[in-house]
Amino acid sequence: MLFVLCGPGGVGKGTVSSRLVEQIESLDLSRSWTTRGRREGEDSDAYVFASREAFEKKIAEDGFLEYAEFLGNFYGTPVPDDRYLAGERDLLLEIEVQGASQVKDRFPESVIILLLPPSMEELERRLIGRGDSPEHVERRLSVAREEILAARSLGATDFVNVDVEETVSLISSFISERHTG
Repeated sequence: MLFVLCGPGGVGKGTVSSRLVEQIESLDLSRSWTTRGRREGEDSDAYVFASREAFEKKIAEDGFLEYAEFLGNFYGTPVPDDRYLAGERDLLLEIEVQGASQVKDRFPESVIILLLPPSMEELERRLIGRGDSPEHVERRLSVAREEILAARSLGATDFVNVDVEETVSLISSFISERHTG
């Protein structure tokens, strides 16, 4: 199955997705591509950090399941290999809502998981805490409300990320239920 974890920037998608993959043996994380620069302290393998030219070449080769331009940078999910498409393993996509819409169009059976902050004030605090500029924080917050509405229109199931361990446990159970129910 394809599981799509989306939500506003700064909500904790990276942390939650990493922990889910650690806990669920049959779940792999797709490694997205981006043209944005690496943030200070960000793992070098968090994304495939690519030039705009390399990204556009992969687009031309139809190498992305979905891609989007977001706040001036491209983000994209490579096409999964056959073992995921055949259902041998589950794949978790940690992507923006715009990309989730493209995945849902292409794979209607995909499951959309919307990760939410406890409040917009907390989201602002997290964005500032990770080193985003005041201008970037302001843009992210204005986009966040639209992203939440868009994800819900895709039939997303909401999870509020107050406590990471509790959130991971709830989402892990949710993923497990998709296989049994």
